[in-house]
Amino acid sequence: MESKTSSMKRLVLVLGVCFAAVLALLFTTGCAQQAENKDPITMVWLPDNSSADMTQSREAIGEVIKNATGREVELMTTTDYNVAIEAISSGSAQMALLGAEGYVQANGKNAAVQAAFTNSDENGTLDGACYYSRICVPADQADEYKDGDGYSLDNIKGKKFSFVSATSTSGFKVPSSAIVSNFGLDSSDELLEDGPFFSSVMFGDSHQGSAVNLLSGQADAAAFDDVDVDMYLELVSGDANSIGATYKVKDDAEAPFDSVRGKEFTIIGVTPVLNAPFCYNTDELSEDECTKITEAFCSEEVASNPSIFADPDDERAKAIFEKDSDKTCFVQVDDAWYDPIRKLGA
Repeated sequence: MESKTSSMKRLVLVLGVCFAAVLALLFTTGCAQQAENKDPITMVWLPDNSSADMTQSREAIGEVIKNATGREVELMTTTDYNVAIEAISSGSAQMALLGAEGYVQANGKNAAVQAAFTNSDENGTLDGACYYSRICVPADQADEYKDGDGYSLDNIKGKKFSFVSATSTSGFKVPSSAIVSNFGLDSSDELLEDGPFFSSVMFGDSHQGSAVNLLSGQADAAAFDDVDVDMYLELVSGDANSIGATYKVKDDAEAPFDSVRGKEFTIIGVTPVLNAPFCYNTDELSEDECTKITEAFCSEEVASNPSIFADPDDERAKAIFEKDSDKTCFVQVDDAWYDPIRKLGA
C-alpha cells in the first residue's frame, strides 16, 4: 500500500506540472498579444488634411504616435469624409482627426470611438478652443446681401450653394443650422438637393474645394472654415472671421487655389465651432497605448514642433495647426465636450 508521503509527493509533482503548463500557456498568450500589438497603427485623415502640402505635418504627427507606442504608423489619406468616419468606426483605422460632427457620427456608429485631445486656445485651455464656420459670397457681389450696416442671409435663397460635405461640422452642420434657423425651415434636408431652397447644391469634398467652387464662379455662395483655407489667403479688409471681412487669394497660392489667385470673397455669416478632436477606437488600442499617445501629444515637445504647430507669421510654414501663442498646445478632451454639436441635430 502506497504511503501517505509518496502520495503527497506525487500530488505535488502533478500540481507542479499543471502550474508549469498554465504558466507556459499564459506566456504564449502574452507573446501572441505582444506580437499583435506590433502591427502598424493606422491614422486616418479627412480630405482637408490629406493634401500634398500637409505631408510633412502628417508624418510629424505619425512620428509622435510611433515614439509613444513603439509601433509603426500608417497614414491613411482620403478624398471623402465618409471614408474616414467609417475607417475609425469599423476599426480599420485606430486613430483619426475628425471634425466635431464627424466625431459625433463615428461615436454614434461605435461607442468605442472616443475623443482624446484637441488643439487649445491661445491661452492653452479649452475655453476658447474653436475655429470658424463661414458663409461667404464673392466680394464683388456682397452688396446683394447688405442689410443696413451689416449683412443678411436672406438673399441666399434660390442661389447656387456649395457645402463641404454632409458630414462636415463647419462645412455643413453648423451653416445649415444657421440657414434653417434664419428661414424657419423644417430641417436641413431641404438644403441637400437642388430645390426647393437652393437652385443648385454642390459639395466641394473639402473646405478648399468648397472655397474654390465659390471663387471659380460655380457657386454664388459657399460654406467653409478658416483653418483649412486661410493659409492660401490674405485679409483685405475688416476683422478676421467677422461678418463683412474680405479675403483675397494670395498671388502665389498653391493648388487648388492656383486657379483662382487674386479672387476675393466676403463673409456674410460666421459661427464659432468646437475644435476638431483626435480620437481613438478604444477596441483597437489598449488603455496604456491611449494614455501614452495622449501624454505625448499634450507635451511641450509637441507644442514646440513647427511641423505640427506652424508659426502664423511665417508664410512658408505648412502645418495642420497654428501656434497662435506661446501657450498653444494640445489639451485632453472627452466625449461630453462635444455634446453641443450633438444638440444641433437633436
